Amino acid sequence: MRSSLLRTVKKTIERYGLLSPGDRVLVAVSGGVDSMVLLEVLYLLRKEYDLRLWVAHYDHRWRKDSLKDALFVYRQAQEKGLPFIYGVAPVKEYARREKISLEMAGRELRYRFFERLYNLLDLQKIALAHHADDLAEEVLLKFIRGAGRRGLAGIPIKREAHLIRPLLLVTKEEIEVFAREWGLSWVEDESNQDVRFLRNRVRHLLIPFLERHFHRKVRENLKRTALILAEEEELIEDLARKAYEKALVRKPQIALRVPVLKDIPPALRRRVFWLALREAGVSLFRMRQSHLEALNNLISGKARGPVPLPGNFQAIRGPGFIRFVPKPALFSPFVLKIPGPGRYSLPIGGEVILEIKTRCSPRDIKLKLEKVSFPIIIRNRQPGDRIYWPAVGHKKLKKFFWEKGLTAEERDRIPIIEIDGRIVAIPGYYVHPEYKASSEEEGLCLSFQKIA
Repeated sequence: MRSSLLRTVKKTIERYGLLSPGDRVLVAVSGGVDSMVLLEVLYLLRKEYDLRLWVAHYDHRWRKDSLKDALFVYRQAQEKGLPFIYGVAPVKEYARREKISLEMAGRELRYRFFERLYNLLDLQKIALAHHADDLAEEVLLKFIRGAGRRGLAGIPIKREAHLIRPLLLVTKEEIEVFAREWGLSWVEDESNQDVRFLRNRVRHLLIPFLERHFHRKVRENLKRTALILAEEEELIEDLARKAYEKALVRKPQIALRVPVLKDIPPALRRRVFWLALREAGVSLFRMRQSHLEALNNLISGKARGPVPLPGNFQAIRGPGFIRFVPKPALFSPFVLKIPGPGRYSLPIGGEVILEIKTRCSPRDIKLKLEKVSFPIIIRNRQPGDRIYWPAVGHKKLKKFFWEKGLTAEERDRIPIIEIDGRIVAIPGYYVHPEYKASSEEEGLCLSFQKIA
């Protein structure tokens, strides 16, 4: 029996290409039996695969004695001569601030910690201890929440080439047998029995009920279904990646071309959204079907946006594209009266410098002196604003900004220069032709510094 689990894990590693010789691997160890078996297995295979291992423990501070678990893992790493890294965060406070569940908050912070270490230590893999029973639970959870095909594929055995789950085809029972026969120690996390958590209700209540009253091999059947779907997902993911590259625009934020999205079948379009959201930094753990439906409405024109997304992000529709960007800080309307040349702080941040001279920077605004009268007004946009446009007479500022691809929030941050009730300039975008000074004549230069 001792070699049975090892044989299964080795077959899984070879079949799915989870490890390569010489890999530097971060092993996520909570101290529970699953992660202790994962650590032992990779330690036993380290010479065969020429692995360098790091042990990482993340303390969620859910329990007052959680530090004991961290010390236990530290001692286990010490015994094996492996480097130990400890991470901790007040998960409850984060969940409260972000208005998400404890489970989701813990998962977000935990994965963020592992990814930081992955980049900092120049690692090739992050090994996680999910097993076949976890896979069955995940499929049921996703089904309950109304996930699509992608969600029903459950937990991927490998994600983004560096997140690997060597125990995913091994059952909980096999793990516990291995742990006892190899004389391993582990700690019991009492929160795993707490049925206030949805996953625990699925684990301790729903699956046993299904096994008793419907089919005794529910876990095995769910695992088999998930693995079939996962293999098919590889093909769909490849198609989605090609469609994503075709639709992608960088402005510099992640943006997708609307005409391309409209031509993609809805099922593939959802995958393209996932790829864009992941690259933009949106928390995929928090994404729901309602978010995807809202994005589709943005594409079809049923909604104008912006569409709020998890983690203080939003999707913005522009002329021919949608962008995935962080929500900007809100700015209140402001009006600043400039009495004469000098240096003035702006309510939106930065400052403006007004000087009378002949040579101005190409980035500055240069106004004819005979057209200037003080006070000059600097403000942000107001309803009904119009600018003079030689070809059409006047144009709504709202339409002008739309044509420039600016979001509503970005428009609020742009200073408007007004003289005698007329908009004469917009830094970086517009200067009224009657007020624009030539490069040879002396004029009033307005230099805007660090507007952000």
